[in-house]
Amino acid sequence: MEESVVGRPYAWDPATLREEDWLIQLPYFRPDMRPSGQAVLPPDLTARLLAALREGPGLAVLRGLRLDGLSDQDCAGLGQEIVSLAGTPRPHESAAPQDHLLGAARPPGAPVPVDRTNVPGSGPEEPVLAPREPALAPHTDRAGPPGPPRLLALLCVRPAPTGGESFLISGSTVHDRLAATRPGELPLLYGDFHFGTEPGLARTGPVFARCDDRLTVHYNRHQIERGHRAAGDPLGTDRTRALDAFDALLADASLLLRVSLRRGDLLLLDNTSVLHGRTAFTDHPDPLRQRCLTRAWAD
Repeated sequence: MEESVVGRPYAWDPATLREEDWLIQLPYFRPDMRPSGQAVLPPDLTARLLAALREGPGLAVLRGLRLDGLSDQDCAGLGQEIVSLAGTPRPHESAAPQDHLLGAARPPGAPVPVDRTNVPGSGPEEPVLAPREPALAPHTDRAGPPGPPRLLALLCVRPAPTGGESFLISGSTVHDRLAATRPGELPLLYGDFHFGTEPGLARTGPVFARCDDRLTVHYNRHQIERGHRAAGDPLGTDRTRALDAFDALLADASLLLRVSLRRGDLLLLDNTSVLHGRTAFTDHPDPLRQRCLTRAWAD
């Protein structure tokens, strides 16, 4: 039955998840210094990475990649090389220009919200203006054709001075909690929704689906609301109530795994089973020192 519970290992929360289930500490290793043809990860660590994705919680953090001597673009290439260990990588900029480099860049002339406080490392008597970015609610990535990617890799090149903590939640856990507490909402979430409006990115599909005996999840409340407005298809009372029940669980702090990504940390997750978001952050006023993550998708 579609609405039957999923259970572990795919349904997890921070109380049941062990750090060794998802955190992989790397030995000292500089990718830019390896001999030509050498794999980016040794076989044993590659096996652990794949096991975490396929037989564990659906996510892993590789900790300790040495990025010395690498440009931001080089780092983007490294992230794509690592995600290729688990799937077929999509080309950079397959969804939008610079979609593989995530920072606080804004269009020329756009207003920049500021925090009139001291940025860490600045003098205590010299307040500076620092860009602020709002939090991102948990979601899955849409990407471009042929549809949502199976895998997402985020490599931290420069963390924000303040904030920007990643949080992750299992779609299976959300599903099972709804089955236990709001079972009437699940059939609606197995029905079709419109996601977004942009050519090449907009799609129609369910929030939950079963594929080869696995539960998949695709969710972005903002894009669902945009899509339904553009399609002239009001969500109505029942579908709004189902989405609100989903969002209530996404806001449950006890279900969120919080991870502060350090420079050289790579987060790799199954984009069809784990939702990701982040807290708000205050960035560095110097654009060259601002937060930067590289993003790579794979199928």
